[in-house]
Amino acid sequence: MGLYGVGTHRATDPPRRGGDIFLFSEVGAALHLTPRVSIRSVIHTEPISERGPNGSLRAFHAQAASLEALQLNWRATDALRLYAGKFVAPFGYGHEELPGILPLLRAHETYLIAESVGFGATWTFLDEPRFGEHALSAAAFTLDTSFLSDTAFTRRPCCEGPYTRFARNTRAQGGPGNTGRLDNFAISLDGSRIPWLPDLAYNLGTVSRAPGGDGTAREWGYVVGARYEHRWNEESRTRLYFEHVEFRSAGGRPLVELATETGTTEVPRAERRRFTTLGVQHREGPWRAAVAWQRDQRKRSVGTGPAEQWFEVSSGRELGGGFGFDLGWQHARIAQDGGRRGEAQAVLAVLRWHGGI
Repeated sequence: MGLYGVGTHRATDPPRRGGDIFLFSEVGAALHLTPRVSIRSVIHTEPISERGPNGSLRAFHAQAASLEALQLNWRATDALRLYAGKFVAPFGYGHEELPGILPLLRAHETYLIAESVGFGATWTFLDEPRFGEHALSAAAFTLDTSFLSDTAFTRRPCCEGPYTRFARNTRAQGGPGNTGRLDNFAISLDGSRIPWLPDLAYNLGTVSRAPGGDGTAREWGYVVGARYEHRWNEESRTRLYFEHVEFRSAGGRPLVELATETGTTEVPRAERRRFTTLGVQHREGPWRAAVAWQRDQRKRSVGTGPAEQWFEVSSGRELGGGFGFDLGWQHARIAQDGGRRGEAQAVLAVLRWHGGI
């Protein structure tokens, strides 16, 4: 669980200035029916409004909660796990592990394949001291439009206003994967504990989603990522992060209105989106410091704009009892209306808690 504070003290776009305090968290539970069969659930909370603070100080504005996962797990063998229900499709790792304060949240917003209903499996096909541990994950899914997609607290009817999600997913909102059929899939390959590279872990993956009601083409996504940790001694270690995500026909090549001399016409908007993260975190006992850089480039056939970039530095420490506090600063280059590029600077803070019962 994370209590975040973002104070944007300088921005080209005035509505971005101001302060935001919000909760971003995941609370999970598991019911073990047998040693090999369990039911797992995750409730996720986040702000869902894209509107800036506009010079004000806001607390828990447009805060919403939703069911991120509710799945039945069966460990068929020590190497094979099968699951069915609602889950996050296996694609990328950054939304779970990136260092710093906001990089993880930004990855979560950009390419987390959530609201997925279907089935999947994870097979550890190699676990041997000479070659390390390697696992293959795959899932077939569709977008959840059942009552399990309901949102609590902030509920907005689909599909109006600057919101990232609404009271409930519907077929009318469109989007990739919103087909009502299991014609979407994700495949991921993960590896670690390789003897000649003992502190390196890698992730490779692809995802493909059929177009929804507003789309004209299948979306394809690719990800490559790696993490490397160097231990200087028992108290000191440095971890390096890299991840690159690319989407072709991002959004399913939706139809958009284009103004012409005689009025308006609908044309498909082709988009290629690339999202890259580089980061490093150093830990010295309970203390830590991190530097992260992210770039989001969206090339569109209609209405394209400049690439957005974020640079963040932060430091913090563990406080005990599962609590940790980090303070940081961020410089952003952001896209504005009309294809212009703006800038923003913000002070960041987060109080996190990791724990369980």
